[in-house]
Amino acid sequence: MSSARAARKAAAFPLGQMIAAALAVLVCAAAPARAQIDTHATPTIAVTERTSESHYEVTGLTPQHLARSFQRQPNPGVMAQTDGGLSLRFDFAFGDQGCQLMGAELALHIHTTYPLWRERDRGPEAMRREWDRFAGALRVHEDIHGDLFRSEAQRLAERLESLPPARSCDGLHRAIDRERDAFDRAITQAQAAYERDTRNGAAQGARLRFSATD
Repeated sequence: MSSARAARKAAAFPLGQMIAAALAVLVCAAAPARAQIDTHATPTIAVTERTSESHYEVTGLTPQHLARSFQRQPNPGVMAQTDGGLSLRFDFAFGDQGCQLMGAELALHIHTTYPLWRERDRGPEAMRREWDRFAGALRVHEDIHGDLFRSEAQRLAERLESLPPARSCDGLHRAIDRERDAFDRAITQAQAAYERDTRNGAAQGARLRFSATD
C-alpha cells in the first residue's frame, strides 16, 4: 500500500497490501524580498535525511500460535511498513526580472516498522531459522521502499534547481506546487509498481513458510 499526501492535495492508494509506504509533504516559504537578483544563478537545494525504526510484538511457540498473533494485529495484512515524510522549505527573492527561487531544503524522514518475535531466543530451532530468513527478506523489501523515497526526493531537488524565475511570486508558488504534485504522483506510482513487481514482497521471500513438521 502506498499513499501520498500534500498540504493542499491528497492522493490515496488502495489499502490492504502487505507493505505500506506513506508520504507527507509540507511546504513553507519565506516572504519575498525585493532585490537585485542574478536570474542565471542556480538555487541552493539541500536534501537531508533522518531514519527511524520501531517494532510491534508477535508471540507464539508454534507456527499456528505465531500466525494467530499476526492475525490479531490492527492491520493483519501488513507485516511491515515504511513511511516517508518530506518537508519542503524554500526561500525566494523578487527583483527587476521577476521572482526567483533562491534556495530550498528537503528534509526526508523514513520510518520503518517491523515485527518482533518475543520468543525468538527460546523458540524451536526450525522456527528460528525460518523467522531469521523471513526477517532478512522483509528488511530487504522495506529498504527498497526507503530507496524509492530517496530517489524521488532527489529528482524533486533537481527539478527545483532548474526552475526559472517567474513573473510573480504567486507564479513561482504555482510552479513549485506543480513540482510537488509531480513528486506525489511519482512516488505513489513507484511504490505501487514495486509492490506489484514483488507481489508485496512474496517474490523476495518476505513470507513465513513453515513445514508441516515445524
